Amino acid sequence: MHFRTFLKTGVEVLHLGTQHSNGNAWPLEHWKANPGRWLLFTPGIDAYLNRALAGHSFGTSIEQFVLLLEIADFAAWGGGVAFSGPNGYVTYKPKTRELRSVGQIDWLDVQMLTPTQQLQAYRTAALSAIQRASQASRKPKDFAFMEFSQAVDGVLKEAKVSQVSRSAFEAASEVQPFAAADGFAAR
Repeated sequence: MHFRTFLKTGVEVLHLGTQHSNGNAWPLEHWKANPGRWLLFTPGIDAYLNRALAGHSFGTSIEQFVLLLEIADFAAWGGGVAFSGPNGYVTYKPKTRELRSVGQIDWLDVQMLTPTQQLQAYRTAALSAIQRASQASRKPKDFAFMEFSQAVDGVLKEAKVSQVSRSAFEAASEVQPFAAADGFAAR
């Protein structure tokens, strides 16, 4: 079983450390005026989850669960095509054995939280996405949603920010090649 996060954020979501990147659209004054930051490194969370879930099977119909994590000020964005809306959506791809489900975090609720508190918000969004997938009309028949949800919940409940940080991810990547660290086979 492989867990992956696809992060989709609104332009108002400022990420720690990206104020100096070449792709940054905001002037430095904006960064100074808006102190809230998304402090988590989602590839680190994915790698941590995948190490913890290695060897566990939740059925034969799903090999990869993709959390489509949306973080934004949803009230400011309003309705439209930018985000999935409060009900999210679920996509099941039987040929590739992939299940995708949306989890949402309101930026105004988490922008000033500590990394530990943001990790708990991530956990809530991930469990919500798994729950949404378990209630979808088109879902895999041979997948233990309850056991998967409990396993993800248990791993994230015990996780420390230092275990899912960029430095922990890079340290694990130095020990193992990146592909092996997060469960992807070399292609």
